[in-house]
Amino acid sequence: MKVERENKRKAPFVGFWHYGVILTYLSAVAGIVGIFVSAVFGPAWGVVCLFVSGVCDAFDGAVAGTRKQRTEADKKFGAHIDSLSDLIAFGVAPVSIGFFLGMKRWYYMIVLSLFTLCALIRLAYYDVTEEERIKTDTGKRTSFEGLPVTNVAIGIPTFFVIATMFTAPLVQRLVMMGGYLLAAFLMVFRFRMPKAGPKGVIIAIVVFATLFISLCLIRYYVCGVSLMSPPPAI
Repeated sequence: MKVERENKRKAPFVGFWHYGVILTYLSAVAGIVGIFVSAVFGPAWGVVCLFVSGVCDAFDGAVAGTRKQRTEADKKFGAHIDSLSDLIAFGVAPVSIGFFLGMKRWYYMIVLSLFTLCALIRLAYYDVTEEERIKTDTGKRTSFEGLPVTNVAIGIPTFFVIATMFTAPLVQRLVMMGGYLLAAFLMVFRFRMPKAGPKGVIIAIVVFATLFISLCLIRYYVCGVSLMSPPPAI
């Protein structure tokens, strides 16, 4: 408590400003930028920013864990800021991809709103259950209930590449709508998902990158569409 009081007196700004939270901040910034670039340059750039957010989030916990003598306030701030960042990067920003792909009618709005709502519920539920778990279990979490929202960084880009293999705008939007609905359902559906360690995260990133690049190559050489091509006119 003494250290925390001293930090409060010395720090010119509220919050925590150290390398342990830098990746979390970058993840949120990438999500915000993703919304803007989706509007200005096209949804494909939003997909790139979503992937950047996913990479930052994958390693923010490991980076934070390297700091020694973390205070309880520091740990709690890290947990809360991570969830708030995730809501922006994986709950709000992804819907801009679908919106600027042409999902602008009222029934698409319902789907996109449902996606963000499920992400919000999933994050709040995780925070509550994690606090309760820490009180009774000092070990590390080995599994999750429901799909963690960060997996959106894999799912939505995959659906986007598949959707834009088709030239018909309606087909593109229907494919994306299926992706949003599937992600929303899995985020709140009660099932056990094992938690991957640092090596598992790296393997998952490599596997996803390989899959994503393969789909992009098929999209370009088979369908004749480059990754950054603008969507068809609405």
